Amino acid sequence: MSRRTAAALLTIALAGAIAGCASGPSPDLYQTFGGQPGLVSLVDDFMDGMMRDPDLHPYFVNANRPHIKAELVAQFCATLGGPCAYKGMDMKMAHARYGIGDHEFNALVQDLQDAMDLHRIPYRAQNRFLAMLAPYRDDVVHPAPPPRARPPLTIAPDAVVVPETVPADGPQNKPPPR
Repeated sequence: MSRRTAAALLTIALAGAIAGCASGPSPDLYQTFGGQPGLVSLVDDFMDGMMRDPDLHPYFVNANRPHIKAELVAQFCATLGGPCAYKGMDMKMAHARYGIGDHEFNALVQDLQDAMDLHRIPYRAQNRFLAMLAPYRDDVVHPAPPPRARPPLTIAPDAVVVPETVPADGPQNKPPPR
């Protein structure tokens, strides 16, 4: 984990502890991210980064990426204080089935930071945004449950069991040629 990612994760952790003191969304912060066009471009680069990331790619390879991008833009816009309302699924429901662990979450944070760096978003604005997203962490991280043992194969009492068929010329139990 890079030093910068560790610092961002510490920021996110501390944000939860001081959420009451953190400054919230504002139109100025929304404009720092470039308004709606800036968010669309940021999310495009963020999604591209996740698709290149070997830890995250499997989660998105068969996903409806245009839909996810639109939902992320709406969520980021609302979070930053823009004129949007996020109306998508609640985060816990949207992510529960994927088995996302801390490792994948940290990779996602790094990819978001890389996209924000690419867009030259000031670190202070990045940290404010990450602090606003911090409360969603527990809704996104759901490590996969341990695999369950397969139940034993049972045959219904009224099932018909068909024996293995034997070729017409008899069983092929001949010893191999020497």
